[in-house]
Amino acid sequence: MNLKIMAQIRVVIVLILGIMTLGLLTWGIGKIYLELVGQSNRVQSQGAQTGLKDTNPDNNLVLVLPEVTFWTCQIGVFQTESNAQIRKEQLRILGFKAEVINTNPWVVGIGLGHSASELKGLRASLAEKGITTVPKQIELPERKFRVAGNGAQLTIELLTNANNIFKGEGTAEALDKENLVWNAMASNHPPQDLEVLHQYFNLVRAKRTSEEQKTFGLSLFYESQRIINLLSGK
Repeated sequence: MNLKIMAQIRVVIVLILGIMTLGLLTWGIGKIYLELVGQSNRVQSQGAQTGLKDTNPDNNLVLVLPEVTFWTCQIGVFQTESNAQIRKEQLRILGFKAEVINTNPWVVGIGLGHSASELKGLRASLAEKGITTVPKQIELPERKFRVAGNGAQLTIELLTNANNIFKGEGTAEALDKENLVWNAMASNHPPQDLEVLHQYFNLVRAKRTSEEQKTFGLSLFYESQRIINLLSGK
């Protein structure tokens, strides 16, 4: 009887040891698995971060545009936007590219020069068609904001070149540089807003004389301001 009990005890002990061994083995395998999964996740996370840096090298760039002062030919001041747009369309029919340069009240202007005297020729051309103008000075303070995403560096280059034109610092050089930068940096599908700005650069660049360039200078300014407002969240 004692031998039978001892045999049963040995069986129980063997079973207990087997269960303990199986538990330890399962725990070890689970730990190794978790470590491998953790390493894999860390590698994937690092790879994703590296890929983000590679595909978006222009993230978090800061653009500083110095203060600007220039002159335009003020055509009229209107209490409603609709009247300003009607006047703008009338001028377009006459062959002039006007812009609404202020709101509430709405101010319509044509041309861009770096002094009131620079606009005498344009004002004379407008006067011949019965359009009375008043020289108006535009002042912009220094502006600073962040530019991020695809095309950030191209955006900075275009806005900087436009700002140099408004300041009167080498208009011909700024136009040439914009064209070189666009050809070098613009992809087959550049940001749509930059395409419109580039088209205005082309319009100014296509004019043979500085007098003709002044006519489209205000449109270049208007388009650059629209992009700046988008970037600054306005």
